[in-house]
Order: sequence, then structure tokens, then C-alpha cells
Amino acid sequence: MSTAVADGRVVETARLLLRPFTLDDADAYAAIRAKPAVARFITAWDEPIARLRVRMRDYLGEFIAHWDTHGYGPWAMVEKSSGTLIGHHGLRFLPEFAETEILYTLDDTAWGKGYATEGAVAAREFAFDAAGLGHVVALTRPENHGSRRVMERIGMQRAGTVRFRGADVLRYESRNPKAG
Repeated sequence: MSTAVADGRVVETARLLLRPFTLDDADAYAAIRAKPAVARFITAWDEPIARLRVRMRDYLGEFIAHWDTHGYGPWAMVEKSSGTLIGHHGLRFLPEFAETEILYTLDDTAWGKGYATEGAVAAREFAFDAAGLGHVVALTRPENHGSRRVMERIGMQRAGTVRFRGADVLRYESRNPKAG
């Protein structure tokens, strides 16, 4: 049973609106990424918030361009009940592996509420149904137990350790049951 309703590039779940980013999201997204609890598991930029906001405009520009290049990409993750941007979720092609990953980063105020799992299910369904991908991967640092639980909850299987952008990370994968 599907938990998400897709309308082109926008996906709506019970509690989330997943939509492509706009550059207007840069300030709110920078505030999330600037938090030490969030930054410890992702590529962090240790710089003043004003410069981080500028960097996030460029970063979000890459997310926006990804949609045009691949037909899928990272979404802005918005909590429907409040209308608040709480992070990103979605899909990103990794040229290093020639595979597509499910990726997500959530504001620490949104942790422990099931949003990451809800978004991961929607991303996986979008990958297999709308994007027609045969499989997806997810990568996480070994110490990120919350992210590992999300991957396992959505049925991804651990598939070893890989080197990714200077770090050893755990690799999970999920195959499209509809693919031949």
C-alpha cells in the first residue's frame, strides 16, 4: 500500500510535503545545517551563518539542477501541520558509484517523530515507480544509528562498507521488486 501521493515532482505523505527546493529556502535550510547536532553526520561547513546562507543558495541550486538533469532529486521536506521546512529528503545520483541514493537530513527538532522513515518510504516508492529505477542505495556513517534504523525499517539490506568523499560509510541497498 502506497503511503505517498505523487504529483509530478511533489510528493505528499500523511504528515509531509516533499517538494523541490527553491532558492527562497536557503536561509531556513542553512539554519538547519548550522546546528552542531545535525552537522556531525553530514558534510559541515564551519563558517559564519551569513556565509553559510550564501553557500546554501549554491547547494540548493545543485539540488534544483539535479531535477532537471535526472528527473528526480532532493526535496525540501516540509511538515504539513506547521508549514515548516524540517530538512531535505529524496534521491541523488552518485557518479562515484553510478547509482542513486536515498538521502536525507532533518532538523534535530524533527528527530524521533518518524519523519525520516516516512520520507524514506516515499523516496523509495518514487524511485521505483515514478523514476523507474532498478535499485537504490543509502549511505551513512557507522555511528549514525538513527539513520541506520531508518534504512532497516524501510527494508534496505546492509551491503558492506565503501569509501565515500573521504569517509568510510555503510552501504545499504534496496532492489525494485517490479524490475526484471
